Amino acid sequence: MFESFGRGLRMIWASIRMGWKDKRLLLPSVITVFTNFLFGTLLMYQGMLFFHHDSAPAPVATHQMSPHNLIHQMAQGGGLNQMTALNGAFDQGGWASQIAGGNSENAYAAAIIGGIWWLTTTFLEGVTIALVYSHLTEGAGSGKISVAAEAVFASMPAIIQLGLVTVVAKKLAQFFKNKKGGTGFGFGFLAGIVQVYWTIACHLIMPAIVIEGTSFWGAMKRADKIASGNLLTIGFGEVGVDGICNVVMMGIGALGASGLAYGVYSGLIHSSLFMLAAFLWACLVVVTTASFLYLRAAFYTCIYVWAIEAESAMVHDREDVRPPAPLAHALA
Repeated sequence: MFESFGRGLRMIWASIRMGWKDKRLLLPSVITVFTNFLFGTLLMYQGMLFFHHDSAPAPVATHQMSPHNLIHQMAQGGGLNQMTALNGAFDQGGWASQIAGGNSENAYAAAIIGGIWWLTTTFLEGVTIALVYSHLTEGAGSGKISVAAEAVFASMPAIIQLGLVTVVAKKLAQFFKNKKGGTGFGFGFLAGIVQVYWTIACHLIMPAIVIEGTSFWGAMKRADKIASGNLLTIGFGEVGVDGICNVVMMGIGALGASGLAYGVYSGLIHSSLFMLAAFLWACLVVVTTASFLYLRAAFYTCIYVWAIEAESAMVHDREDVRPPAPLAHALA
């Protein structure tokens, strides 16, 4: 595990240096910061309206949203970690699987805002993938944002299909997670299989759609060929980029929980100092989330480029195909 985290740290550092060398690679993530603030504020406003509307006839809902329960949830890393994890709210899984259903107009408005947020974030991730691919295959400064954006626009139908299928995969995983058979046998392992398989497939499908311009089903076949064709000499878990991202977000969640607990028990929760601290924490969440979107896009694009080069080589020469520079640095 520690070796995986060490490789992940080297991969992250190499990706940051790559972005610093060609700052256009970072531009979609910078834009993501501002879109996250915009849509997050809109969604928070709709959520406040939703809970305010439902709190009067249902006091239990107020109890469920109490500071004590919120502190416990944040300390467990639940909401924040799930939102920023693979296939989470800010990933290909999208907000469509995160918005709770309801009959109120506010719930529908929140679902629409969440859907537009997902489309915007996924579009920017696709632009990052296209720019990183150009950087790795044609050299620094070769990628053009206009060309990358045009390629992603053309691929949006397939990307939307990816998001919809991901929602179905997540629902299947949730269905199997707590389901038990007649003998009390748990199906949690099936949920794990669905989650792990789709995590790998999803992050190979996205580059296939953006880079090769294939349909969703064509990208599915490409991802399956890469994952099952022994085109890579490492496993996806050997470079712990995703694990590092999850640990950092859990740490940020714990920091927020600690600050909230201090504000509640000290009576400072309504003070201007506490509001400032909460705003700075929210900024940290947004910036970190956008950064991790870039890092994951860079990592899986490196994986995809390496697989393409290995596929074009003869079977006995595949072990000699070097991975792209950031991934090579991670594996050194």
